Amino acid sequence: MEIEITGIDTPFGGLSWVSTGTAKSEIEGLLFFLESKRILINPTDMEIKSWCEESAIEIKNKLISLRIHYDFNPETVDTIRDMVSACNSFLDDMNRVNPQGIIYKNNNGDWENATFSTAMKKLHKTFREKILWLSKKYKIDFSKEIPE
Repeated sequence: MEIEITGIDTPFGGLSWVSTGTAKSEIEGLLFFLESKRILINPTDMEIKSWCEESAIEIKNKLISLRIHYDFNPETVDTIRDMVSACNSFLDDMNRVNPQGIIYKNNNGDWENATFSTAMKKLHKTFREKILWLSKKYKIDFSKEIPE
């Protein structure tokens, strides 16, 4: 754990600080958060478009907040940026998905809406790659599997 000095008090010599996490602890928290996101880990046989959009927005906001509040090395920043871009791309793709209700999987295990299917596959591919990189870089296990 690191500390950040926030003030020095004189004449008696007081020091104030706040604890800050390490890059590893911040990424560990991010991966734990991502393990909880059903859109990445456990999409069911039916999805609701608006819920998927909300989840992508939550993920994006978490990534942005993490980046703003912690000074990562350039490679990690690029990885976070790529994940944010994947969320933005997914949200853009959702604008072209017409059904507002439930989107079902067909008998082949693919989504019946081709645009939704493509968007989910792109999102999953990017997050699989970036999480793998973060896991290796920071030596943190990601205990879930993101489906193809």
